[in-house]
Amino acid sequence: MLDHIKKDIQSYRLFNETDQLALAISGGKDSVAVAHLLNEWGVPFLMVHVNFGLRGEDSDGDEYFLDQLANDLINCLGLIKKNVETKTYGLDHKLSTQEAARELRYQFFDQLYNEKHFTKLITAHHASDQLETFFINLYRKSGIKGLRGIPSAREYLIRPFLSVTQNELLTYVLSTNISFREDKSNSDSYYLRNKFRNKIIPEITEELPDFESRALSSLDILRKESELFYVLMNKEIGRILVEKGSMIEIQKQALLSFPQAAVILYQILDKYLFNYSQCEQIINSCTSDSGQIFLSKTHQLNIDRDLLYIIPKIVSIDQVLDINGPGQYILEHTTLTLKQVQKALFTDDRNLECVELNPSFFPLQWRFWEEGDFITPLGMNGTKLMSDFFIDAKIPVHMKSQIPLLCAQKEVLWVSGYRISEKIKVNYYTHLYQISVNFDV
Repeated sequence: MLDHIKKDIQSYRLFNETDQLALAISGGKDSVAVAHLLNEWGVPFLMVHVNFGLRGEDSDGDEYFLDQLANDLINCLGLIKKNVETKTYGLDHKLSTQEAARELRYQFFDQLYNEKHFTKLITAHHASDQLETFFINLYRKSGIKGLRGIPSAREYLIRPFLSVTQNELLTYVLSTNISFREDKSNSDSYYLRNKFRNKIIPEITEELPDFESRALSSLDILRKESELFYVLMNKEIGRILVEKGSMIEIQKQALLSFPQAAVILYQILDKYLFNYSQCEQIINSCTSDSGQIFLSKTHQLNIDRDLLYIIPKIVSIDQVLDINGPGQYILEHTTLTLKQVQKALFTDDRNLECVELNPSFFPLQWRFWEEGDFITPLGMNGTKLMSDFFIDAKIPVHMKSQIPLLCAQKEVLWVSGYRISEKIKVNYYTHLYQISVNFDV
């Protein structure tokens, strides 16, 4: 078995002699078997354990067992462990117990990696885990990304034992009389993974004895096909997408030209926590009026005339700064400078204007757009709602809440960087002010 594992490690270039290795270990038979195999191989490694405190004395027993194991294995460099309050964390973050345990585990792994305790962390995932993961993701309506199974490497995480079945590890444990801890929750079919592990897959295997080996071969083919699929997909995405800092622009018509546009869009939006159903809704909405907004936990997508914009979710800013006279006023990442001047000076700089501010206008407000705001744009006699002004100025919908406005109550006197109101243009050369905005605070 070790020769087979070594071949996989070399084939996938999972680690080399310069790497500092660690093993995520629970005390169960799979991770303990991996610890003994690494020790037998002569590979120096650390062990990393999280005590989730979910099984009372049994959880503490796992920790004690691993203390002894770390001392017994010649090539083990020690045990790094952490106790966490899983249920409290789950309640505080509105997560299930399993989700909370996963987050806490990977937070600890990230911490140790950043502190340079290791360069690669081995997990004991095996071939049978692959099959279970396939069924779970199939049930959860996953696409290719989920159905291809567990990757052999992701950042610093490596899984060298994905070609080894659970039965092979069990045979190794029993034949060498290796002690391990039994987690009683593994036999509880309350959890979805355990349903597939303990009931569904064994029933299929009883009818089709070669099911596991054939299914794993199919998964291997699926992984290879998915690699090609993503290479070709990303080339096409590069043609229709532009990154501008934290904002992504997608050409709407180019996206819609694909036969399965929602699939392409999901490939782009998945990392921004949009789901596939949302992508289908977005594609359907692209033929409607622009202006629609879709939200994920972290981002928002705005449908404009020719483009889709993806930006970090905008938090409504209710801050209003009263302006009683000359000075500097900072609102989020913008600074307004108001300066009284004796002469009118006009430039082509749209972030700097010379205006007349009658004392009756004060106090002014420096704030962001609110529903009902209106303006009398320079050169017009009548008023216009700001929502219409944004449309006429071809300002994308996601930008309207990020442009600071100089206002007198609901009347906008300056759309900073765009237009002043007819009411503050220089007529009589009295009460002259220079107003400017800096967006780089």
